[in-house]
Amino acid sequence: MNKLITLITALTIVGCSSVPYAKVGVGYKIEEETITWVDAEGKRTEFDDPITARFELGLENGSWSYGLSHDSQYFTGKPFNNDHEYSKTEIFVDYKYVWGK
Repeated sequence: MNKLITLITALTIVGCSSVPYAKVGVGYKIEEETITWVDAEGKRTEFDDPITARFELGLENGSWSYGLSHDSQYFTGKPFNNDHEYSKTEIFVDYKYVWGK
């Protein structure tokens, strides 16, 4: 918990001079197109939804960006159906280098 408080404090300090942004996008998985889900009873279900949903909230400060991102499937799981879906949500720190500037 102390690491999380430290991270939030650091992001708040950095955020004072940063520009907030939001991203919504779509992607197409070129690997891991099929995901196999095994439930607690051993039942296997395969999902072959390669179209992904991408959401990101963050702060930009020069070449640095900080925030929260979420990747999941558009057509598997809520709100379209109750199927299990592959997803990930992460806190990130990125550095962007631009050639030629």
